[in-house]
Amino acid sequence: MRDATLILGESARESLAWLEEEWQRVYSRAGKGKGWRSFTLIRLLQQKGICQTELHAWQVLEELGRAELIALPAGVLLSPRAKLPVKVELSVARREALMSASPALDPRLGLESGQHSVWRRAQEGPLGDWSIEDQLALADGLRRLADDLPGAYQLSPYVASARYLLGSSKLLETLPTELVRSFGIEPDSFQAAETWLLASVPEQPEGLLLIENAQSFSQACRVGCGKRLALICTFGYGLSLANALNNNEDRVQLVGQGTAGVTLADLLRLPCPTYWGDLDPEGLRIYRRLRHFLPELALSALFGPMLAALESGTCHPLDALTGKAGQRTAGDWQHGLDQEWLADDEVQALAGKALAPSVQGELMERISQ
Repeated sequence: MRDATLILGESARESLAWLEEEWQRVYSRAGKGKGWRSFTLIRLLQQKGICQTELHAWQVLEELGRAELIALPAGVLLSPRAKLPVKVELSVARREALMSASPALDPRLGLESGQHSVWRRAQEGPLGDWSIEDQLALADGLRRLADDLPGAYQLSPYVASARYLLGSSKLLETLPTELVRSFGIEPDSFQAAETWLLASVPEQPEGLLLIENAQSFSQACRVGCGKRLALICTFGYGLSLANALNNNEDRVQLVGQGTAGVTLADLLRLPCPTYWGDLDPEGLRIYRRLRHFLPELALSALFGPMLAALESGTCHPLDALTGKAGQRTAGDWQHGLDQEWLADDEVQALAGKALAPSVQGELMERISQ
């Protein structure tokens, strides 16, 4: 049989190649193909620079239709004269060829029909670098965990993850939620873990300062901030205050100077709560997450000299050597400054004060880009 693509003009061949690439991309992620509305497709062909004008795009669709490389409703032939609002698909033959060329999931994974598409999406994302052996172990662990429900829901997500998923306490939390749920596992149903937070509380605190990292918490205590402010170390994302608040505030235990008889709820009611962390996108995302539970929380004035230093060139790249390789980007934000950089006298002078609202707004807008 003669290859129909051989008789196509250059624009029609380029259009067909783009349609097939888009179809295969969607198929590999969702386990099903893609169709287009004719008018949408006309605009896309122009936006991609494949067709220079609307007339040119309709001529290309007419050419692909006559070559039976696209599928249209019965009796329809698109042309510049018949600009019909219809669904356009690749022909059955082209779709079958693309399906056969798509790499199949390893049958040893033992996936059910509803799990294929989400596993394929995970392979294109977080599982992209995993060996097939590790993927097989993960699939087996998810099935064993599902088989032990609902009893396994009595475990914390960290314990359940470590016992069932390759010995990792973090996988259950970091795997795509849709992948976990495709095995019949509801991540939010596990027992909330008890959380211990490091704190320093004076007899009559004037306010509350949340500090991201333990070294800076120690610095704030050393320079005397804990004599007038309640200090809490939030430990970033790992054992964070936000995680504790999201689960159950009653399961949070405070440890440290002056914490006897004081609860987290007591401290969260203190006036003028502020947050101090690393000046990078993730540090500010931690603040944004905390503010979801504590709306009156403001960025600390301690960010002021850090921001001035960052803008003057005192900063580090967000990469593996600086421990920031996993950071999600935010616009053109490529460098950061860790809170440990701040000098003792500045910590002593600025702790308890809030950054100017206009500067806070600018910083939060930057991480939203």
